[in-house]
Amino acid sequence: MNLLQDKWITVVRKNGEIEKVAPFEITGKIGTNPIIEIITPRPDFKGALYQFLIGLFQTVYAPKDESEWEDRLNRPPKPEILKLETDKVAFAFDLFGNKIRFMQDIRLQSAMDENSIKPIEYLLVDSPGKSTTEKNRDLFVKRNRIMKTCFSCSASALFTMQINAPEGGSGNYTSLRGGGPLTTIVKNNTPNQDLWTEIWLNIISEPFINLKKLPGKNFEKIFPWLTDKFFKSEGSENISSNELHSYSVYWSNPRRIFLINNNKTGDCEICSAKQTFIIEDFVAKNQGINYGNGNWIHPLSPYRLDKENWFCHHPHPGGITYDSWATMIYENSDKSKNAKIVSLFNEHRTFKEEQTLIWAFGYDMDSMTARCWYESLIPIYRIPPHNIEKYESTISTILSAATQVANHLQTKVKDAWFNERQKPKGDTNYLKIVFFKATESKFFTLAKSIRDNLQSETIFDDSEKLNWLKYLNEESLKIFDQYVESGSIEYENIQRIVNARRDLTLWNFGDKIKKALGLPIRDKKQPKEKTKK
Repeated sequence: MNLLQDKWITVVRKNGEIEKVAPFEITGKIGTNPIIEIITPRPDFKGALYQFLIGLFQTVYAPKDESEWEDRLNRPPKPEILKLETDKVAFAFDLFGNKIRFMQDIRLQSAMDENSIKPIEYLLVDSPGKSTTEKNRDLFVKRNRIMKTCFSCSASALFTMQINAPEGGSGNYTSLRGGGPLTTIVKNNTPNQDLWTEIWLNIISEPFINLKKLPGKNFEKIFPWLTDKFFKSEGSENISSNELHSYSVYWSNPRRIFLINNNKTGDCEICSAKQTFIIEDFVAKNQGINYGNGNWIHPLSPYRLDKENWFCHHPHPGGITYDSWATMIYENSDKSKNAKIVSLFNEHRTFKEEQTLIWAFGYDMDSMTARCWYESLIPIYRIPPHNIEKYESTISTILSAATQVANHLQTKVKDAWFNERQKPKGDTNYLKIVFFKATESKFFTLAKSIRDNLQSETIFDDSEKLNWLKYLNEESLKIFDQYVESGSIEYENIQRIVNARRDLTLWNFGDKIKKALGLPIRDKKQPKEKTKK
């Protein structure tokens, strides 16, 4: 099975027809009955397959400049042209090749032993690992859910693992972006938009990629599984971004894996395909490629600077909420950067803002454990370059206020639930998540209004800031009431609840939050003005 020449990606066309296609076929029938979406049985597979296609066409069909990028967007290439380009690297994409295997270490074919052979479900990021099952801790995500997978799902699982690889113990390295990276992809907001447009929106023209001009073809420096020299050995250093081609970031290969194909048939336990060739086991060894702290910058992820190294952002418990929106969309400073593709759209590509969204997704990881998969569609507002700094500053103030109110809410709900001698148990961060979700729509409406005001040179004044603060307070009180007053009255301490609710409002209108918003604060040293008789 060759992942560039065979039909293995399930898609749906505009008329509802579902079929499997090879990557080069995604522009087929684009003028009459285009492919409009990828269909997958798991959300992480969908995110991975988008990245597979983006990485593929970035690697083999990158436009030389923005003019060529725009031309290919408006006049998609025929499948025959894409096939010519993808065929050039098809040798690296055989899933079960005799000499080269896609994202696998061919040497493991002769290194099978009882300890190295793993059940195929271990290739899924969210499956319980060996330690979890041995200790009977697989309470929510059970073992033995997935015992057989078809070739298509096996390929998807392999790629998903390599680009999201979490911590895996000694010598089992994380992906190039760390375990469960946050990915931000530009999406078209037009209904039934063709898949080619969705993919091509995320392709970067060569002037905006720091291409390393390497001698010869050097395919092994793009697809590192073509050689074993990048695998870490005893005493060797982590691989750095200077050693590989710029496009290698799309083909993260931290794990040494070998799929065992025994030509068995059966039903796939992921996509439910009937009587197809299946994979049940794979070989895994440590000492793969250690990307370490090599300052790798992936074009589809936002980054933060920690000391001297750049680290990819990752989803956190509760999901992708608007408190991180400005970082994902506009941040481009010495300490934090949005994804290169998002920055490119902000600064160089002109689209009506209602046409584009950002699809943000990724795993919330706790070391080796996948806690949850999160994804969200968030708006991207067009800001003229000369207004971006002022816009970011204003957005920062309203986000600061929202974050403070969310923290106040969490604290005061706990004060209402527990007395001073009791130690609150359990995680109550969900209260903040509920608050951010409840106020999300209003936030984005306000963010757009602030943008419009900047363009018309209208100031975001104190009355608007105060209205935002009043709204945040009202929503926090609603959530407080919902969670505090939902129990039986005989188990509640009414006085404690009343005090906590009163304090919540006092905190929400306190000097600290007013200062963050730039609202006037009364000088406590100044005596109050006496009212005239």
